[in-house]
Amino acid sequence: MVAQPLLGAAVMTRLSRLEKSDFGPHAAVVADELQAVARAGLPVACIILAQTLVDVIANEQAGPAGYLDGIAFAYAGNKAALSWLRGRRNLLLHHEGPSDGLMGEAPAADWLMRDAEKAITTLVDYLEALDVSS
Repeated sequence: MVAQPLLGAAVMTRLSRLEKSDFGPHAAVVADELQAVARAGLPVACIILAQTLVDVIANEQAGPAGYLDGIAFAYAGNKAALSWLRGRRNLLLHHEGPSDGLMGEAPAADWLMRDAEKAITTLVDYLEALDVSS
């Protein structure tokens, strides 16, 4: 087994600083799991859980969805990055054909780690825009 490259320090620092006190219980558990898989260097799990957390935050009534106006969610985050994240997660979960990083390519580990960093950055930017991350 080839050693996985680890996520960058800046991304890990941003992720470790998530303030979960505004999260509902479901979101808090998903955030804890995301932090654990990021520390373990599991990029596919990072991508999947980052998008899952975006969805939970937007829908769990015990968290920000219960007190923020829908307009806040409509304008939060970079829409292109959020769309990329949903699409990347869907490619990983709903196999409908070849997916970069999962076809045995030599540089796959690096590609997936970069995608994981992009996923976490997209998530944290989204949470910062909602003002629920720090």
